[in-house]
Amino acid sequence: MPLIVGTKNKAKIELIRRALDSLNFNIQELPDQEFPEIKENGETALENARIKALTYAQLIGCPVLSMDNALYLEGLTDDRQPGLHVRHINNRLDRPSDLEIIAYYSKLITELGGKIKGYWEYGVCMATPDGKTQETVFRSPRIFVSKPSPLVIDGYPLESLQIDPGSGKYSSEMTPTEKDKFYSERSLTGQKLREFIINLPNRFVD
Repeated sequence: MPLIVGTKNKAKIELIRRALDSLNFNIQELPDQEFPEIKENGETALENARIKALTYAQLIGCPVLSMDNALYLEGLTDDRQPGLHVRHINNRLDRPSDLEIIAYYSKLITELGGKIKGYWEYGVCMATPDGKTQETVFRSPRIFVSKPSPLVIDGYPLESLQIDPGSGKYSSEMTPTEKDKFYSERSLTGQKLREFIINLPNRFVD
C-alpha cells in the first residue's frame, strides 16, 4: 500500500521507511514536480507537520504524511532551547551547513558537561486533500555527546552527536541492519509511528 511522505529530507524519509517496514507500506517521496515554498511558521512541531501535510495533500490530490520535530536539551534554560529552530544558530539569517550545525552543538554540549540527555518532540500529521487530519505528538529521549563522529548523515547532522544506548555506537555510524533493528525493536519513534499508522481511519490509507 502506498504512503506518500511530505518532505524533501531524504534522511527523514528513510527514518519513516525503516520505522514502518513491518507494516508493508510502500513509502513514497513527493512527486517529481515543482512545489511552492511552504512557510513552516507554526509554534509547535505538530503545527508545522499539519501545515506541510495539508498543503501537499491539496497540491497532489491524495493523503500525505508529514512529520516535524523539535529538540530540547537537559541543562538549558527555556530561552536557550533549540526547539523548532535547530538550524537557527548564532543569530544567522542563512541556512548553516550540516558541519556548522555539528560544530555549534558540539561546543554547546561541551559547555553542558560533554554528555547530556535530551529529547526530540515529534509532531505527526496525516492529511487528506479535503482537509481532514489525524495527528499525534510524542517525545523520544536521546543521549548527546560533544565529540562528533566523522560520519555525517546528510539532512540529519545531529546523528553525529547522538549515541545509541543499545549498540553504544554513534547513530550516524550504525549499519543499515543495526538501524532496521533499532527502529523495529528499540526506538520509541518507530513504535509511536507504527501505532499512529495502524490506528488511522480507512479514509487516510485506502
